[in-house]
Amino acid sequence: MNKPKILYDSFCKICNAEIEYYKKKDPNQVFEYLDIMNPKFDSNKYNLTKKQVHKYFHVVTEEDIVIQGVDAFDYIWKKLDIFKPLQLVYDFAPSRLILKLGYKGFIYIRPLLPRKKDCDDYCEF
Repeated sequence: MNKPKILYDSFCKICNAEIEYYKKKDPNQVFEYLDIMNPKFDSNKYNLTKKQVHKYFHVVTEEDIVIQGVDAFDYIWKKLDIFKPLQLVYDFAPSRLILKLGYKGFIYIRPLLPRKKDCDDYCEF
């Protein structure tokens, strides 16, 4: 069976810090970590456009199902057995809606977050 994959933006300082945290919590290498800023990364392999992969956070499950946004975070938290309080918040439908609305707001400010490198040639937010 395939390993689930986390698609992440290594140029985004906040995104990269979060992934480094996940890697520390993943000593058994449950996930494969794929940097969307790697020139060899092909979003089409996951039926995603370049714009989609840069705008939203994605996880690809063992069954090759693509999950995005808050749902992707919850998938990671459960697989790594971390952030139990956030898992409970996500599992409660009304608060899940609030998390999803918050994420929709976040995707608009994400292009403004500090970056390690400029990504004019790569990013399509």
